[in-house]
Amino acid sequence: MSDDRNDGLHPRHPGRGKCSLIRMDSDEVEEGGFSIFLPSGDTKVCHWRTTKPITPTLEAAKDYTAKVAQDILEQRGVGHIDIQGVNWTSVTAAVQRIIMDFNDRLQKAINRKMSIEFATPQERRWLS
Repeated sequence: MSDDRNDGLHPRHPGRGKCSLIRMDSDEVEEGGFSIFLPSGDTKVCHWRTTKPITPTLEAAKDYTAKVAQDILEQRGVGHIDIQGVNWTSVTAAVQRIIMDFNDRLQKAINRKMSIEFATPQERRWLS
């Protein structure tokens, strides 16, 4: 298989010729986000910090995706490969999944904190 592109990307780079999303995890449960690798090789990063689950997830996913697309439009224009070559509906669905996973992780941390806070001394030793 020949590689005619000379974009400086490694042949197995996640954004090489297509769109890929990678969830960004943090040691802090209140931080979340994603990196989007675009067909041109550009990368956009979107992150957030919140103490409450993000709801509604679909609206948030649409908002984050629209901000990424708007940034590309402002920099590159309507005909750019990163606008034309991306299935934005699929990107929105992937972002929603990332948000839902973030919410699950955050909710587990909240539940754990609450169970320790309201536990008896014996239960606290067991939960710690």
